[in-house]
Amino acid sequence: MFTKKNILRAAGASLAVVLSLAAQPLRAQGSDAERLQKLEQAVGQLQKRNAELEQEVSGLKKRTAWEPVAGAEGKGKTEVTSDGKTYVEKFVPQLASAEKWKLFPAITELELFGDLRLRYEYRGGRLPDHFQLGQNNSNDWQERERERYRLRIGLRGTLLDDWFFGVRLETSANARSTNVTIGADTSTTSPGGGGPFAKGDDGVFVGQAYGGYKGFPGFTFTGGRMPNPFVNTRMVWDDDINPEGLAEQWKHTFTIGGGAAAPVSYSKDGKNVAPPPPAEPLVKIDVFANFGQFVYDDSNPTNPIGPRPTTTQPIGGETQLTPNTNAFMLGWQVGAKFDFPHIAYFQLAPTLYNYTGDGNTFNVHFSGDPNGNQTGINSLLVFDIPAEIGWKVGKIPMRAFGDFATNFEADDRASAAGHPGGGGQRYAYEGGLGIGQLKKKHDWQLEAYWQHQEQFSLDPNLIDTDLFNALLNQQGVVVTAGYMLADAVFFNVTWSYAWRINGSYGTGGIPDAITINPEDQYQLFQANLNFKF
Repeated sequence: MFTKKNILRAAGASLAVVLSLAAQPLRAQGSDAERLQKLEQAVGQLQKRNAELEQEVSGLKKRTAWEPVAGAEGKGKTEVTSDGKTYVEKFVPQLASAEKWKLFPAITELELFGDLRLRYEYRGGRLPDHFQLGQNNSNDWQERERERYRLRIGLRGTLLDDWFFGVRLETSANARSTNVTIGADTSTTSPGGGGPFAKGDDGVFVGQAYGGYKGFPGFTFTGGRMPNPFVNTRMVWDDDINPEGLAEQWKHTFTIGGGAAAPVSYSKDGKNVAPPPPAEPLVKIDVFANFGQFVYDDSNPTNPIGPRPTTTQPIGGETQLTPNTNAFMLGWQVGAKFDFPHIAYFQLAPTLYNYTGDGNTFNVHFSGDPNGNQTGINSLLVFDIPAEIGWKVGKIPMRAFGDFATNFEADDRASAAGHPGGGGQRYAYEGGLGIGQLKKKHDWQLEAYWQHQEQFSLDPNLIDTDLFNALLNQQGVVVTAGYMLADAVFFNVTWSYAWRINGSYGTGGIPDAITINPEDQYQLFQANLNFKF
């Protein structure tokens, strides 16, 4: 529009100049013939100029919206400039709006996400007094300090026809940790030769790789290495674990109370007035069901050459064929969240976990004592009930949370561990209070809770590696505090202190950093700086 207006203005100015030039000599000449000849010349020049202008305007109309012109130089556009008399066109690169990404047409949404964490960590653990060969271990702590980092980065998106996918890369191959310890690979035996600032343990691994379908209302089907589909707590599941297999989820929302928006009303002048928003429901109920079939251990081969190998249980002495079929962990969860808008909410998610077989890796019975097996999944049928209640005091959100779990087959698990009659050590529970939230800049949060995990209560391969050093037969207190330095950057600290529940048993599990068993006392401190993107 700007160029067209300039052209029209120039045409008008040209016409005025031509007429003015023609009029001056006409007044000076007395001959009608001379005046007529000069007027015809002026009209001819005007017609020629008008034809040129009409041709230029026609060309501009064909190039609507100034589309980029492709040439030898690549993507660009033609730029038109004017000094009031002449017009100059030149080709210039189009840099600002050039395409940088090309996506497959079936992708309807794509999100890049991730986080970076820098951590300082202290851990300490103590053996019981006089435990090893009469040696006095009183106040003799094994301690470890580490500076660590974690990086996770991924893509997730949706495709046409209600399909979706997700991929995430992360540091560390450990299923229950994505941390890399700074300076831990300086030894010459480390991959890459070691030395200061070596990168032998700074690898990148696939933490998530999954796909799924949401085409049925309320249902989500997922397969692959996926985020945990269950409502859970760190007492049962380490939050770094991404289980592998299949998951099916269903969710539906019911509302009680509330209503439709009021009809549109009109003012005295006849103009309509926007109606008030519809009344909020008295209660909103989210009912959900989550199911999972996870491949716990892939047996290989499924049909070995020759006779099948056998396993002798070290405690009971029984000899059995080594399993040649996969072990699966199955999860069954049904729950509900009751939300009273602006007042409170309550969520309960009863869950049952069971195992089909032990596989060829976990078929030795769990012991939990020093030098005994720490990973066996025999006789585990765990019933778990995570729960949470939330409300606000003024504008400050608060919540009370807890979890209770019991192993229905603890009697058999204790007997196989060489502790007949020890099935009473079947319970695990936690309870605590949280204040505040971490969502935007200047938000803060404080949590404190008690946690108790008995020897034969839970799967030792899934429990959190930080709080109690990934060990059972431990109880203690956990305190966390955090502050949002920016909308995507926050600082938080965690402190926990735990001790052994029953002195007749070891502390079963695979210790993460403090490698003693039994662990009579344990202490943890972590300070984290977190970046989210």
